[in-house]
Amino acid sequence: MNRAIVVLFLLLSVLTAKGQFITHGPVVGAVTDTSARIFLRTTVAEATITLQVDDNPIYHHPQEIKGRPIFQNDSSIILNIGMLQPNTLYHYRVYVNERLDTTDGLFRTFPSIGQKGDFTFVTGSCQETENMKVFDVMPLHEPYFLMHTGDYTYPDYQIAPDYSSTWNGMAYSYRRRYDEKEMKYMLRSIPIDYVYDDNDYVGGSGGRYCKNDMRSYKENGHTVNEMMAPEFPAFWRRNTIKGYDELFPHYPLVDTSEGIYHSFKFGNAEFFVIDRNSAKDRPNMDGFVWNEKKKKWQWNPPEGYALFGKKQMDWLKESIKASDADWKFIVSGVPLNGACEKLIRAGVKIQNMSMKGFYGFHMAWGFSQYWAGFPEERNDFMQFLEDNDIKDVIVISGDTHHNVMDDGKNAGLPELNASGLSVTGTELAYYLKLIGTFTFQYRMKKIWNQGGNGLGNKNLKNAFGKVRIVSDDYVELSIIDEDNDIISSFRVPHSSKK
Repeated sequence: MNRAIVVLFLLLSVLTAKGQFITHGPVVGAVTDTSARIFLRTTVAEATITLQVDDNPIYHHPQEIKGRPIFQNDSSIILNIGMLQPNTLYHYRVYVNERLDTTDGLFRTFPSIGQKGDFTFVTGSCQETENMKVFDVMPLHEPYFLMHTGDYTYPDYQIAPDYSSTWNGMAYSYRRRYDEKEMKYMLRSIPIDYVYDDNDYVGGSGGRYCKNDMRSYKENGHTVNEMMAPEFPAFWRRNTIKGYDELFPHYPLVDTSEGIYHSFKFGNAEFFVIDRNSAKDRPNMDGFVWNEKKKKWQWNPPEGYALFGKKQMDWLKESIKASDADWKFIVSGVPLNGACEKLIRAGVKIQNMSMKGFYGFHMAWGFSQYWAGFPEERNDFMQFLEDNDIKDVIVISGDTHHNVMDDGKNAGLPELNASGLSVTGTELAYYLKLIGTFTFQYRMKKIWNQGGNGLGNKNLKNAFGKVRIVSDDYVELSIIDEDNDIISSFRVPHSSKK
């Protein structure tokens, strides 16, 4: 046989043996020291999926996990992998109907529970533009995982305000998440955990029953500040929880009737991921009272006004008290920083001031949605930590479209708010600094004292958070921009080292 024909035959054999059958994923999630879960989607009819996992890239003795995509779940499947070794790099590949897919990947299992070392993870939230440069930079830091704190795309406006009203809309929203340019390649090798925020929940700071919106405008020479709370059907909320449960490779959930809060362990750290949407049963407007005499809104949250709700807070208290981890991370879609109360009060005082369509009340209303706007619940939890002598707690948060940090002197707990993965602008802290300076209402140094976008610098680029856990010595919190430059960084020493 002619040599050229032989080469062509061999090449065609390789091409026909391997194909692209996986349309979305693989996405690695719920990693522990001995297990992991992998999501993938295929449109191949009646498919049998075989996942091979091995610590050897030659796949000498792979573990095989088989399953069939669920048609009702958008022809997707989540495969559970067990019997893995701690802190080990694993390779995986996928067969669809016994044909090898072109998509493969790798991931590292977590260190053994309690193990001390030098471990890194990355974090961030808010993806709404085409700029995905941060996902080229994140892998350079060799993180064990990405902790995504929400607004992982914006389906409430990128699809439709009522996208969660149908299961097809919910499934499509996850297809969009798993099709983000550079990110989708990164997720084949860097595991993810995720908690939705508001725009990837039902939108507009939605709670259990309603969305939230506001508008400010001039009428007959006077400023009008209006708040609205349009209700949505209960099944919208149920669909978002079900979508997360069935279309994302998540850790075990505590109570899906209450939300998607959960916990997991990573070496000598433990993570408590809380859901700020699913349990909130009162609209944002309930935190404000109209003063007829002054013709202004006053901020006066009523008794029992809560963001996370009693069931979730009871779980958080019990879990964090029982934790024996050196480091305890609370992960939230919104800032827990109590000093943001200054921004609420300042916004109320200047509520009728306006410039280029921005009114002072925008600031009051916006920051009242964060934990500072629910002082009874927040103060109760902070008192619980003090009463039980619970130390070495660090907060990871999102939502704000900028990246800022505090060492705990203002926030109450050290907090990294990383909220500008792919947004149109990260100028919020810079503008807030200007407003505080001109109105003499507050100083940003008394709210976020460890820097960030536009605080002590002119760096307003998209960025992510990097967290480095160094034994039981310290945790280093950093903000890294899309060009891999450090915007700000500081260390939180362990209480035993102070």
